[in-house]
Amino acid sequence: MTIKEMPTPRAAPKLWRSLMVASLVPLLLAGLTLWFASEYRRAAQTNDAVDQSFRRQLAIESVFSAVQDAETGQRGYVITGDPDFLEPYRNAGLALPKDIAALEKLLSGDPVGSAQLPKLRRLIDLKFAELERVLAARDAFGRDAAASIIVQGRGKQIMDDFRAHVATMVRDQNAMLARNLAFEDRRNAIIRAAAWVVVILSTILAMLGAVIVHTARAARYRAQQQVAEATARQTAIFRHSLDAIILVNPSGSMEMLNSAAERMFGYPSQELLRRDLSLVIDIAPGTGPFLDRLGVKGDTIEVPLRTPLEARTADGVVVPVEVALGTMPLEDGIHIVAAFRDISGRARVEKMKDQFLSTISHELRTPLTSIVGSLGLLRGGATQELPSDAQRLVVIAENNANRLIRLVNDLLDVEKMQTGLMTFDFEQADMRDIARRSLDSIRGMATTRAICLGLTGDDRPLAIHGDTDRLMQVIVNLLSNAISYSPEGGAVTLSLAMQFGYVHVAVTDQGPGIDPDLRARLFTRFAQSAHRTGPTPGTGLGLAISREIVHNHGGRIWWEPALDTSADTGSTFTFTVPLWNGLSGQIDDLGARRLLLFCDAHEAATIGAAFSRREIEADVVADHEAALTALANRHYVALVMDFQFAGEDALTTLQQIRADPLHRSLPVIAIAGETPPLPPEKTAALDIIDWIFKPVSPFRLNHAVGAAVERAAVAMPLVLHIDDDIDTLEITERALVGLARIAKASDLSSARSFLAMHDVDLLIVDIALPDGSGLDILADLNRTGSERIIPVIVYSAQDVGSARVAPNVEAVLLKSKRSLPTLVETVMNITQRSSAEKL
Repeated sequence: MTIKEMPTPRAAPKLWRSLMVASLVPLLLAGLTLWFASEYRRAAQTNDAVDQSFRRQLAIESVFSAVQDAETGQRGYVITGDPDFLEPYRNAGLALPKDIAALEKLLSGDPVGSAQLPKLRRLIDLKFAELERVLAARDAFGRDAAASIIVQGRGKQIMDDFRAHVATMVRDQNAMLARNLAFEDRRNAIIRAAAWVVVILSTILAMLGAVIVHTARAARYRAQQQVAEATARQTAIFRHSLDAIILVNPSGSMEMLNSAAERMFGYPSQELLRRDLSLVIDIAPGTGPFLDRLGVKGDTIEVPLRTPLEARTADGVVVPVEVALGTMPLEDGIHIVAAFRDISGRARVEKMKDQFLSTISHELRTPLTSIVGSLGLLRGGATQELPSDAQRLVVIAENNANRLIRLVNDLLDVEKMQTGLMTFDFEQADMRDIARRSLDSIRGMATTRAICLGLTGDDRPLAIHGDTDRLMQVIVNLLSNAISYSPEGGAVTLSLAMQFGYVHVAVTDQGPGIDPDLRARLFTRFAQSAHRTGPTPGTGLGLAISREIVHNHGGRIWWEPALDTSADTGSTFTFTVPLWNGLSGQIDDLGARRLLLFCDAHEAATIGAAFSRREIEADVVADHEAALTALANRHYVALVMDFQFAGEDALTTLQQIRADPLHRSLPVIAIAGETPPLPPEKTAALDIIDWIFKPVSPFRLNHAVGAAVERAAVAMPLVLHIDDDIDTLEITERALVGLARIAKASDLSSARSFLAMHDVDLLIVDIALPDGSGLDILADLNRTGSERIIPVIVYSAQDVGSARVAPNVEAVLLKSKRSLPTLVETVMNITQRSSAEKL
């Protein structure tokens, strides 16, 4: 059954989020209300427009009717002469001004109708003038005279024009009325559609609300079920675990324990609750807060597994246990979950194993040694010359006996490694001698497989402090593996190099490489590749033992593909050992400022005591070649030369140093007898900053060294390191002490300010910065337009492939465990090249 972790609770619900969701429906309804109100106003305006159209038509028809009544009354009077027929005429004359005024008011909002009104008035005036002229002729000359005017047709023409104009106005009003009615129909259709949309949306929202409520209730139910199941599982694990489990509060008191804890410690749970954990076991000795004593940092524990410890039972019996610790953050602080396992049985097994290994050591190794010795004598013809067949059998027996001895030795070494009992005999040694002796011891194995062994590296002394035999064991193991996995007739190379205070020892073969699935466990016990081609298989313990030996020497060991072979073939195993400073009797600190002493050992000790408080390291050389070699491989703040000790080499050495552009400004402090051993004309060009006569005054020498340090600091290149990690800035500054002046910036703003005020020789830039990308500083440098190009090293934990296109980026380095030495080497190479170019 798979144990599932309890789901991480989501963030607590926020009131403002709920209010925001709840406000969506009222806002939607408010919007719909406003829209319907707007549509209602528009409908009312349309109705008003329709009503106005009807009124305008009635007003126009009223004017037309009045004119017709006037014409009818006038014609009745002309025909009959009866004055009563003039009554409609007079009424029309009185009503028309009012009707026209009303019509004008109605047409005030209609530009077309207002434009037609003046013509209507003119036609009415012409019509009434014609009617008056006919009436005047009737009254003055009689009916015939009036009829003759009427027969002329002028009145009829005016009436036709008036009738046509009125028809035009009525037609325009009808068109306007039709448009208003059509607009009203469309708006009503929109409102009906909107109403349906509201109905549909309301239905959808109601269904969505129901789904949300159901989903929330279902999620809550599932969460409760998961919590219940997780609680049940954890409770079952807690109750039925064979290991004793105790929950400890931040003050160190026991809050909960399982049945196994009751059985292990012999107390009922009620007697242990709220009592200090030290009653049964002391896992956090000392004084101070419990969590601090336990090593809790944040929500993690520095040492989560502690073994072996002694627990005390209620009967006073001491039980050996191992304790696994974990943290449980709760509201009242960080609680500790402590799981205890009784390792009494394991101790008995360990004792049996020790007895077994002791038996192996005595009962197997001793007779095997005798067997190997006897076989060697037989093979060498100590008794008599053996036939070829017998000789071959003796060789086979000897090889297998040696294999058994190696297996026994490896098993014993692994046991010592696990128990911390592996012993080391440290002494000062030269890694070159260790390498040569290792090659000599393995040369016979290489010869049997026609493997060519090679040793590369310069002849500089590589002083280390270590166990010679153990280091030979590492090298021989690496060489043996390389020979076993290389094809017959191949080559195995052992190379030595000095880098950043360490000796690098590398073994390169031409074998098939390391399987990808083996690389992660390469240095674990019994890890073996399937590609071994040697005559006998290995034990799979050699690399694990080698790693332990190298770690005890303060170094590291790793594997990487060979650089000079095709992909996935060839391997290089490299390990490092710190260099040893014979003068100080300490590990060589490459990051410290250094002096080069050209003198004897006694004088070196005197000089070293003079500047010991300045944290300055020293290298001692005894001849001309060693001095030049040291200067070629390290940066020194000054050279202290005993002219009497150097003798004839003194002048030659200084002349060659000054001829080298990189060392032309190296401060030189000279030590001599009562007078300078060389005439002034020979030493004037050598730039000796001080002559100190014997016996050497510590105060005078310390002052001279101080002046040399100040002078070297001014001459050292200025490096600006931009990184937001304070630890990285400090570590890098420490690594470059004595090699460069370091300025630090944790963001782009301070970096730009520093660049505006100082001329730097080199930039080290990280990409991820608080106020932008470190690559932005490259764009700033490119925009300055200066002819001087500042070299840049991009030093970041991110993928920085895009930085390679920048013209002033000299190197791109990824932060890793082995990147700091590479960074120091890159800085030295760039600054030395820049110094040479300036010269």
